[in-house]
Amino acid sequence: MGRSAAQFVRALYFETQTVENVMPLEIWNGVREQHDPFEAASLAKNLLKIVVPLVNEVCTGLPFAAHGRLVRSTLAGVARWYREDPTGRLFDAFPDPPTDDEGQKAVYRAVREAARAIRDNLAPETRGGLEAQPEQGLLPDGLFDFRELRIVDNELPFIIFTEKEYRVIHGLAIVYMWIIEAEEILLEALERDAGVDLVEEYRQFARRVQEENPLTIKGKTVDARAFTARIHEKLRDKDYLDIFEDVHRWYEQTRARYTS
Repeated sequence: MGRSAAQFVRALYFETQTVENVMPLEIWNGVREQHDPFEAASLAKNLLKIVVPLVNEVCTGLPFAAHGRLVRSTLAGVARWYREDPTGRLFDAFPDPPTDDEGQKAVYRAVREAARAIRDNLAPETRGGLEAQPEQGLLPDGLFDFRELRIVDNELPFIIFTEKEYRVIHGLAIVYMWIIEAEEILLEALERDAGVDLVEEYRQFARRVQEENPLTIKGKTVDARAFTARIHEKLRDKDYLDIFEDVHRWYEQTRARYTS
């Protein structure tokens, strides 16, 4: 993969760690140009951002393995749904690229409702047989409830947060994506639709970020397992908002370093 692939993957890495900024035009282009690995990757990223909040709505009280399992199945279902009939399911209604505000919202709604229907058909089977794990019981059901995180809905751009609220909310969303292993779910989609070369480029960059710029909490470097344990510890003390601000700060500093 060349330099353009490396640049693309840098942006993709950081965009994957948030459920904000769904780009309906990228969905339209991705369905139209799925033979292009970059377009296919952008499509998978946008579908993931739509699917994650929808799955989150129906997984309250379930272990995070159930969240991830339903995200994986729903994402694959939506991608398959478009491949089966792209004209009837997208281009008949949207023959031209949706560049204006109303057109982009209409594409977003159409994709969201298709994903919701696929989620609902999958939910009972996918969630069955998964018992809550004791350590996950420490996480309050409402902590990661995205129905309260209005920034995830690009139809509601007018909700105003204080700077601190935004830092916490964005940190919450990033942590949720880490806990359900959304990156691995995305990479499965990329390997299927965008090719193994792009997946390897992504993994190499992710390893570089983690080695060169690891997350540090109160002066201590932590990996994913240690970080999850830290969250559980803080939740017992009802003191966790600073953790999510730390994650947001890490995200912004790391993105600035690697994408400037």
